[in-house]
Amino acid sequence: MLSRIAESMFWIGRYVERADDQARVLTVNLELGTEADAVSFSTELCRAMGNPVDSGSGPREAWAVLGIDETSPYSMVTALSNCRGSARRAREILSMSTWEAINRSYRKATSGRLALVRPPLACREVRDSCSMIIGTLAATMPRDQAWHFLQLGRLIERMDMTARVLHSTVVAPPFPAHHHLLLQACGAQQSFVMARGREDTLSAAVDFILRDPMSPRSIYYCLTEALACLDSLVVDRQSRALEDEAIRQLGQLRARIQYATVEDSLDSLDQITLEIQQTGVRATEALTSNYFEATLSSQWHER
Repeated sequence: MLSRIAESMFWIGRYVERADDQARVLTVNLELGTEADAVSFSTELCRAMGNPVDSGSGPREAWAVLGIDETSPYSMVTALSNCRGSARRAREILSMSTWEAINRSYRKATSGRLALVRPPLACREVRDSCSMIIGTLAATMPRDQAWHFLQLGRLIERMDMTARVLHSTVVAPPFPAHHHLLLQACGAQQSFVMARGREDTLSAAVDFILRDPMSPRSIYYCLTEALACLDSLVVDRQSRALEDEAIRQLGQLRARIQYATVEDSLDSLDQITLEIQQTGVRATEALTSNYFEATLSSQWHER
């Protein structure tokens, strides 16, 4: 496979996941409205996403910076625009329906439509667009190397975004936000209720987000699936698997999360969230070195 194609598919996955997760987090932030926690959450959310704002900034400022501002590198609109740019580089392997789904989402986001409707409805439109893109990709792509690079991008971005949500809702605020807020922001509330409905506590929610092996929103699940994708990409498994830096980074993080106790996870959550983000950066650098020509775009800025 051409390195250009591999890299483009990786970043398509990352940008689609980024826009989808941004929309979900912003929906939760907007639902807080004028509550006292809204200002604190908005400030910490912007800071966690790499864009520090004034301490008095609220949901409106967060919506502008992380939602509809085309000049902001952190916004949903920018993520969808970058997704289309990556898709253009891999145009020859994308189906017509996939290209149309990506292009339609891009034009809707950059036309100014999102600024004309209510923010919750705009977030819903972005999430629907991302679901359409991912659904079309899943229905039309063969499960070859390109598919594995796409999945790697989504999984690495999801665990990075989840770590940032954990930091902005649990670690950074003066008082941790309600655990249902955390679960909603991570898209895991319903699965948490079904799996651990009787453990309705913050510690149980954090443990679920970190270590549940069945939830696609958990860090452990993302790491396991990312390692499976990397294993499929390694041709000579016996000689290369132990030498692959991306496998080493993701495997070490998975082992730490898997065998940590609930108490240890809560006590060192600040360290864990930072390590998750750093591992994502190092794994991306290793993939770039092994498979890609060059980086198509920058990582999230460090907070």
